[in-house]
Amino acid sequence: MSSLSRELVFLILQFLEEEKFKESVHKLEQESGFLFNMKYFEEKVQAGEWDEVEKYLSGFTKVDDNRYSMKIFFEIRKQKYLEALDRQDKAKAVEILVTDLKVFSTFNEELYKEITQLLTLNNFRCVWLALCITCFNALADRIIKGEGYQELKKINQFG
Repeated sequence: MSSLSRELVFLILQFLEEEKFKESVHKLEQESGFLFNMKYFEEKVQAGEWDEVEKYLSGFTKVDDNRYSMKIFFEIRKQKYLEALDRQDKAKAVEILVTDLKVFSTFNEELYKEITQLLTLNNFRCVWLALCITCFNALADRIIKGEGYQELKKINQFG
């Protein structure tokens, strides 16, 4: 994009912002790839609007551009999948798994298999909670036995 074009896009963005044409601002940001609006992106992430998050992000980077892009697209799609499972919407979860997440299976087949197995659970949160409790109990046992004291001491900087 030439310097003149960039300046023109910036002026148009400024005008649209001043006139409160919010959707037009974000569409132009996305289409031009000129200005990434982190505040807008964060708002969409916090609202759980995953399709909009991915659509906006794709104006600036593509899944296969680099490993960082791949990671963030994977995390967005994984979150969509987990939220569908949390709502007990298995049909939507399968759709996300097959259409959105399948592309990542070639890079980490084991992880893909693990997230696929979540479909078989009635409540995947119970498994996660059980894992957290197990980890906490193991840590507590080590601390009680004095084995983990040195790590705890370093982390909290006491003693």
